[in-house]
Amino acid sequence: MKNYKPKASLLPIGISDLLEKNTYKDSYLTQNLMNCFKLNGYERVSPPLIEFEENYTLFLDTTNKQNIFRVIDPISNKSMFIRNDITPQIARIAANKLNNKNDTLRLSYTGDILRPKGNQLHPARQLKQAGIELFGAPTVEGAIEVISVGIQALTQVNISNLIIDITTPNLASLIMKNNKLDEKTIKEAQVYLKVKNINKIKTIPHCGTILAQIADSAGEEERALKKLSNIDLPNKAKKLIQEISLICNAIKQLHKNIKITIDPIENRGFNYYSGIGFAIFSSNIKRELGFGGEYILELNNNKHNGIGLSILFDGLLRATNIDDKQKRIFIPLKHDNTIPPELRKNGWVTILSYKRNVKDKEEALKFNCTHILKNNTIKAL
Repeated sequence: MKNYKPKASLLPIGISDLLEKNTYKDSYLTQNLMNCFKLNGYERVSPPLIEFEENYTLFLDTTNKQNIFRVIDPISNKSMFIRNDITPQIARIAANKLNNKNDTLRLSYTGDILRPKGNQLHPARQLKQAGIELFGAPTVEGAIEVISVGIQALTQVNISNLIIDITTPNLASLIMKNNKLDEKTIKEAQVYLKVKNINKIKTIPHCGTILAQIADSAGEEERALKKLSNIDLPNKAKKLIQEISLICNAIKQLHKNIKITIDPIENRGFNYYSGIGFAIFSSNIKRELGFGGEYILELNNNKHNGIGLSILFDGLLRATNIDDKQKRIFIPLKHDNTIPPELRKNGWVTILSYKRNVKDKEEALKFNCTHILKNNTIKAL
């Protein structure tokens, strides 16, 4: 037989194993987030990892189809996609549950997503996503509920120093369309707005000055709202700012220690968002923990308001410091076989030894045990 030396196993860029400690954290986070969603009335659903591409844009106005894996189904020969976001799938499920315009529906989910390319905030390509979607609630009340549930869930898994960044993804588009800019000019303007180049924004025809004022208002909530209220905005835009003010006031009443910022021209890449959007950060980590926003679900010539929250686990795993505090006991080779089952019934993790002539205490410490079974008696290490 050849003396075979295995090569180091390589994984694709942005794809990684989840090992012991992070796997425990992942399970802990999943259980606690989903329980929080459940207690707030959100029923859990679980869409598949892969489905027909035509479903992806069936019920939402617009979706991001640029960053998805496509494959061909060998049975139907139809194009399929591996999801890069679960929200469009929840919209499909909701469409089968909503019977009329006045229905209210709450759904929650968790699962993996896959992207061909990572980005600066989320370099990983395989990510775990958990979230909620609320359909049929008024804009202000719905946003307050969803943001509040997000704060509750993250606080429950020991994330502190939370910051809510509220956005208006379509405010700039509303201003430009109100000034009847052509599509080419709008696309050029969107480039300036994305990088927040104030000098270039000012050069946008007809509305450059207003857009520059809107961009310059970004920052702490009270300052931003004051600046936005002094800008001569169209009526729809004014209504949007008033809604943001109501949402901010309600969130501050519900969660006293939350910091709120406003960035009125930010768009987080999911172009199905309309109206109000938001992201949740923690000052403990330099990446967003969750994001969400309002969108329109079209069904049977009716439009249903939807607002959702998505939490990505790559940031959570870095931001949380959760240890497995379950009691671990080392069971030496010679022991009463009736004892380990009883210990497990009482919540102990039992580590059975199969080695002879070893120092039991040293072996126990190798397996991070807190106790050892000695002469059929539990002893602390």
